[in-house]
Amino acid sequence: MTSRASPERFITAPPIPKVLRYVEWTFLGMHLLQMIVPLFYRPLADTVRGGDYLVFGVFGLFIILSQRLPTHRPLWQRRTYIWVEIGALLATRLFSRWGLDLFLLLVLAKSCFLLRLREVIVTAIASGIFWQVITAQEIAQQFSQPMNADHLHNQLEATLAQPLSIQVITVILSHATVFIAAGLLIVLLCLTVISERKSREREAALTQAVETLAADLERARITRDIHDSLGQTLTSLDVQIELAQRLYERGSDQVRPLLDTSKLLTRQSLQEVRRAFSTLREEPFNLNMALTHLMAPFKSDPSLKAESKIDLPQLPLQTSHQIYCIVKEGLENIRRHSHAHAICLQGKATPTDVIIYLEDDGDGFDPSQPSSGFGLRGMQERAQLVGGSVRVNSTPGQGTCIQLMVPR
Repeated sequence: MTSRASPERFITAPPIPKVLRYVEWTFLGMHLLQMIVPLFYRPLADTVRGGDYLVFGVFGLFIILSQRLPTHRPLWQRRTYIWVEIGALLATRLFSRWGLDLFLLLVLAKSCFLLRLREVIVTAIASGIFWQVITAQEIAQQFSQPMNADHLHNQLEATLAQPLSIQVITVILSHATVFIAAGLLIVLLCLTVISERKSREREAALTQAVETLAADLERARITRDIHDSLGQTLTSLDVQIELAQRLYERGSDQVRPLLDTSKLLTRQSLQEVRRAFSTLREEPFNLNMALTHLMAPFKSDPSLKAESKIDLPQLPLQTSHQIYCIVKEGLENIRRHSHAHAICLQGKATPTDVIIYLEDDGDGFDPSQPSSGFGLRGMQERAQLVGGSVRVNSTPGQGTCIQLMVPR
């Protein structure tokens, strides 16, 4: 059996809700570490203030809300989810000394996946205005307080020479510029991700539609081929044999059993054509059942020891049809040329391939001889149509083994 290289393993990106959850937990861990570390070298009263307990409560709220992003919930629930988080962040900004600017940017990123585009823009502008108003108040209060000598020493003379109002406006504009740039970048990146994901979904849907159409066309083609060629040929053969029966009624008794058997086989073939015609018209082609049906005449022959073990997955219609035709051709070669006493058909699937083995203990042949192909070229051509290959191991007098390998 030929060895095939294992397919490349691609790293699959985690879902967006899981990525946002990991980022949120990382932010929480960083802020908690920033608040807890001072406890090891300062008294608790100097490190934890009244407003800080509100921050711990907001952290708990974010941990609870981060468990599941309500992407498939009604719109009002998604709006509530976003504004509850924004309200909690504004409360911490008002009543505690810890600014959670990164969390506001993270909430804006969430809103891109939960709200409509217009609502995302409104949410970003409204939350940004509230946030900057609170920030401006804090900056104005800081500049209005008297500065000690160390603070004055650390300030640049050029900055101190400016009026107080100019200093306040400069700092506020600096904060607002950074916030607007960061928020705009986050929103644009998230919208780009959403647009790319929608494009992939549309591409997958289109690919599925094309595959379905191709399968329908192939099913119609196979049905037409069976009906127009094999069906009509067997019908004509049935009429001819029935006529021959009547003509030879006055002849030898040894001819009649042969004609009766031929008549029975012909009717069975017609039933098989009708069954295949109905199956291809109305429901998916069951390859396992079809291959089992091909082995049935051999198993009913008392002079043959026929075994089969077939366990194949659902395959595309084109692949199933070609495998069926290859196995049928192989069994026909065994029946007509091998004089075998034992036949074995095995079909199994690996993660990458479908493998079929067809063995017999018959006369065998020399595959290198061009005159001893027995339809092997047609089998190779059918296998190549679905990207597969056929290998034949045979020695005169020692039987034949045919191996068919087709990618899944």
